[in-house]
Amino acid sequence: MHCLFTFLAAVSVASPALPPAPPAAAAAPYAACWTKYSDGQATDSRGKSSVDNGEITYDDSTSLDGALSYAVRAWGFGKIKIRKDDSASYADLEFKDTNRTDGAWAGRYGHWESGPGTDVIWLNHAYLLSASTQQMIAAHELGHALGFCHKDYRTYATLMAPHTGDMASAPTAQDTKNYTALWG
Repeated sequence: MHCLFTFLAAVSVASPALPPAPPAAAAAPYAACWTKYSDGQATDSRGKSSVDNGEITYDDSTSLDGALSYAVRAWGFGKIKIRKDDSASYADLEFKDTNRTDGAWAGRYGHWESGPGTDVIWLNHAYLLSASTQQMIAAHELGHALGFCHKDYRTYATLMAPHTGDMASAPTAQDTKNYTALWG
């Protein structure tokens, strides 16, 4: 037995060294938020989204069907499936209308509200006066439901800018990169 051990030890010493393993690919960092407009959120976040098991199921309680359809198509290019809920599913997200200009709604076109149970995207008719603005805001708020925070539009063009005058009308090439970094 001793001879076999010595022989194996000699063989392993005489074997050519294997090349070092390549470094593990580092995960792409999530895109930074413009914290001034993201309630202190530092980066895009899977945890701060409406995504459940790789999908968002939604309930349609808005009169802005065209805007809702546009938003779903705008973000429908990736791994996260966005679909209308059915009798076999529980809605992760609901699109609702409001028509307010008071208090926190002054100047606010839309809002994604996360909480226990179903999250809500509010679309504010008080400011959504054109179809193009309705579509842009619905897509922007769905971006929040996907986990994207506000971005600094001075850094790159983005649908996720905090103000309507600075938003792209659809996800940009950089928004697509941010989506891939967050969801693959």
